Amino acid sequence: MMDALEKQTFPVEARVLAVMAATLGADVESMRPQASLVDELYADSLELLDMVMALNDAFGIEIGADDIAGIRTVGDVCSAVRQRLAA
Repeated sequence: MMDALEKQTFPVEARVLAVMAATLGADVESMRPQASLVDELYADSLELLDMVMALNDAFGIEIGADDIAGIRTVGDVCSAVRQRLAA
């Protein structure tokens, strides 16, 4: 995992994409903001849950089960993380 200095200097979106790539087994290059998690990255419900749990751990945030229903794209994931970090 990243140390405190890397977490401060590494852009949020890049960190989100790194976590997503690791949990979904996808290439970062294929993760355009408008890319559908299900239709383009072929994520199933278990993978999406694993991804959210990994993001919660990596960022010290809480994206809940209710929030997952509104997350459809890579951009949605980045927005959800940014919103939780700002809260």
